[in-house]
Amino acid sequence: MKINNQTKISIILKQNNDAIEAIASINPHFNKLRNPILRKVLAPRVTIADAARIGKCAVSDILNKLSTIGFEIENENEIKTKEVSKINQPKDYIAEAINSGKIKTLDVRPVLNAGADPFNSIMQELKKVPDGFVLEVINSFEPTPLIKILNKKGYESFVKTDGGAVYTYFLKVIGSEKEEYSTELVFKILFDEMAKEKVKFSNKLCEVDVRDLEMPLPMVTILNELESLPEGHALFVHHKKIPQYLLPELEERQFKIFITEIEEGNVKLLIHK
Repeated sequence: MKINNQTKISIILKQNNDAIEAIASINPHFNKLRNPILRKVLAPRVTIADAARIGKCAVSDILNKLSTIGFEIENENEIKTKEVSKINQPKDYIAEAINSGKIKTLDVRPVLNAGADPFNSIMQELKKVPDGFVLEVINSFEPTPLIKILNKKGYESFVKTDGGAVYTYFLKVIGSEKEEYSTELVFKILFDEMAKEKVKFSNKLCEVDVRDLEMPLPMVTILNELESLPEGHALFVHHKKIPQYLLPELEERQFKIFITEIEEGNVKLLIHK
């Protein structure tokens, strides 16, 4: 099978299961591939180029490793040329803000180390950032889901790695307001309205409670349940918060999501096609 930097990891694993250990052996960042649950969620969304960026290695490292187990590299010379020339550089207006010191910094590593989700802290901090300033988020890995969400909200981003830390810069592009979610697919409704929506599915309702699961298991569990959800059925989810990182994934799959916030730590979601 021929592969290139845009080949999805899921396609590679489907072709040759030995690719799991081959990629995982490159460096510790790829150990998540050994976890079947995380692999099922991550592999379909990640290309070789994405994996190289997340794993802090060169695209050629992954391609060369896969070539040892039988994969053929497509346009190898072209990929090497692009890899050398395409150095990750910030867009002019982000570089200008960084160079002029217009930076607000938020280190979320302590939050992550405590087992919490820094999403709300980041969103609150973004509201305080003046126009023309960037928010520098310091993390231990590239926050790909966060980047996707903020891109939909009109933010540009730039990622760089320095030592063991990952620095992601977000800048709001004036005049590029976007909807946080698709109004056609995501609905925040009251408790009584949720009860009416549930009745529509009566005997075609599956249920799952993810409130006691640690990240990223709530997202993984919901996606696994949806993959096996029979046609015409709905999934009712008991969650402790609105799953911000999950919503864009569900939108891409054209699921409708109804959300009811009952109280702190008690959120209900009804998901169906």
